[in-house]
Amino acid sequence: MQASTQSILEPRSSTWHLKNIQKKNVLLVLRTRSTSHNRGNYICRAQQEDCDLLTSVSSAIRERYGSVETKRVIESLNFLAADEEYYRDHANFGIQRASSYISGLEARPFHDTDSPDFLWMKKLEKDYEVILGELQGAVTNTDIEKQGNYIWAPAAREEAIAYGPDWRTLVLQDRCVWDVTNSSLFPRTTELVKRFKVPSVEVFFARQSPQTGIEPHSDNTNFILTSHLGLDVPEGECWMRVGNEQHFWKNGSGVIADTSFIHSTKNLSEKTDRYVLIIRFWHPGLSKTERNALTFLFDAIEDPTKEGIINANRLADERENQPKLKATSSTSQTKKKKKKKGLGMLNKGMS
Repeated sequence: MQASTQSILEPRSSTWHLKNIQKKNVLLVLRTRSTSHNRGNYICRAQQEDCDLLTSVSSAIRERYGSVETKRVIESLNFLAADEEYYRDHANFGIQRASSYISGLEARPFHDTDSPDFLWMKKLEKDYEVILGELQGAVTNTDIEKQGNYIWAPAAREEAIAYGPDWRTLVLQDRCVWDVTNSSLFPRTTELVKRFKVPSVEVFFARQSPQTGIEPHSDNTNFILTSHLGLDVPEGECWMRVGNEQHFWKNGSGVIADTSFIHSTKNLSEKTDRYVLIIRFWHPGLSKTERNALTFLFDAIEDPTKEGIINANRLADERENQPKLKATSSTSQTKKKKKKKGLGMLNKGMS
């Protein structure tokens, strides 16, 4: 299949990494400061603001879900905010790196798709021709760029270094939220993912051009796994290496990887694009409460003000069908007043 090109005015990240709660770029701002006194004052203010926001978000998580149930989530948030990184060279598996890290989760480069935890993948494999059909329709649709959002968008920001200029994605779900416009262009694919109860965080199609690859890197998050369903693949010519193990994609076949291990890809074909459906999903070692708490975190960290946390609770109520807070008149204005400050956003993206 040959895909049309697109001029992207605001290219989004091809992959969402949970790795960063981006603090204020203190070093960048310091370059504009003229005196050591000003520098010292700025650092103190930034550190205090980060601390206050971290406390607000952590307290909101504990209040909603309980301290015991969210212990690992809070520990992970503190670990991330402290700029720590989990690093381990597994004797048989290879190197794992994660700055968004939850302890106690099984770590291996590839997971067995026959596991009861991944029955949904077997179901998707059986219906892969349905998904392929919608993808083929999109690739041949000359108007799809006008109909959808960021169609076949390249990797952006720091991800572009590893992913290269030819990596392209078409996103249906991002950070647990379905893109209404794009998912409506792929109604059967969206319906299958929902019907099979895939614990998805992100869903998107990925295209890799001939004679290109993704350089070795980590997605820096160990509590979200990555699955690939081969759709239109030049079999025998495309591979993915995760840790010390290598996998060749096959059409209609799924694979599940832990992309906190160092991984890379290659399309060796001379002229054929590689298309796969990528789903990033919660590690099965997480409890339901931990998944809810992490989803709440995605919302709260975007706007950790009092109003922002009220809005995060409202969204959680809608997802969990357990009303706990009544929206206030100010809540409806939250989106208009959002300010990215302090701890900032969890990056969107994916590998």
